[in-house]
Amino acid sequence: MGIIALSTADREHRNRDLVRGIYEASFSGDTSAFQAAMHDDFEEYVPPVLPWGGLHRGPQAFVADVLPRLAAAVDFESMRLISISADVDQVAVLLNARSAGGDELWIAEHWTLRNHKLWRLRVFYFDTRPLESPSDS
Repeated sequence: MGIIALSTADREHRNRDLVRGIYEASFSGDTSAFQAAMHDDFEEYVPPVLPWGGLHRGPQAFVADVLPRLAAAVDFESMRLISISADVDQVAVLLNARSAGGDELWIAEHWTLRNHKLWRLRVFYFDTRPLESPSDS
């Protein structure tokens, strides 16, 4: 069986659809969607001002160290995907949500994919103040 080369447009569509599908699964309650799509060498960069900020390496670090603290700070049920675009293996996502305290949040996420897996994530917040000291309850 030969290797099938995808056109740039096909790769962009495939990568955009992969990321969109992961968000849709996550929004509908599938807590394993992100981890299942992560590359073994996954890395996430979060603004260091946040309690869960910094560089996180590996899917397990994301699931164990980031998600619980993020879930305490952000009302995931309020999260909406506003837009998504792709440029080959780069996917940019704009999200809107509410903090646990009810403040509006605008979040931009920049994904890099490798071999059809989530490889790198860099997260940007318009205003981190509502997230800087969330309650740990």
